[in-house]
Amino acid sequence: MDPRRVRKALNGVLPVLKPHGITSAQLLNQLKEKLQEELSSILPAYDVKLGHGGTLDSTATGVITVGVGTGCQQLKCLITMMKQFEHVTEDALQERLRQFQGRIKQIPPPYSALKCKGRRYSDLAMKGVNFTIEPRLVHCYELKLKSFEPPYFTVSVDTGPGFYVRSLINDLGLAVGSCAHVCELQRTKQGPFTLYHSLHKDQWTLKNVIQNIIKFRKTINIYYRNFELDKKGSGW
Repeated sequence: MDPRRVRKALNGVLPVLKPHGITSAQLLNQLKEKLQEELSSILPAYDVKLGHGGTLDSTATGVITVGVGTGCQQLKCLITMMKQFEHVTEDALQERLRQFQGRIKQIPPPYSALKCKGRRYSDLAMKGVNFTIEPRLVHCYELKLKSFEPPYFTVSVDTGPGFYVRSLINDLGLAVGSCAHVCELQRTKQGPFTLYHSLHKDQWTLKNVIQNIIKFRKTINIYYRNFELDKKGSGW
């Protein structure tokens, strides 16, 4: 491979399939290791810059968008896009779903990457520190019951940024006078990317990453341009 072409090609965004058992940060580290190993013979001193477009915890799977090089800057246009999840949990009733659609107030879970006075909620929770979590305004565009087999049910949800599906399920359980928790969680879509588009772990090679960056470059550039125009129009 031509070093100059490789360096130029490693700028963009692509979807990757996150497996169960690793965090989003660990996924980036593993992907970077694979890329750096291949790049060592082409661009020995080159340090690949990677970022992701939205955290998935270690028990969740599915689509995670990865920015490479200047593509990290473009990720913000996808963070504001709808994300789609599917999961299986305990008890609930379909009529209660309506109250969780639209613009709602939601209290994030204590085990999250959010911070209180510079410290992660999850770190404070694990140490048994008492702290107050303020509700946040989030958007749920669509919430559908897909199956109901007590004590389990499956829902799909299209959300805006900052939405916690684990909080949704906890609140659903309380809304029906019971309790509920997430057993399985999978992000099936983010922005224009679906599971179908996402690179599986055994496909994390330099060649595949470059091909996918090029494949989606036009789409991401359009999303990013529209994001910048919207930002200017709303007076951010």
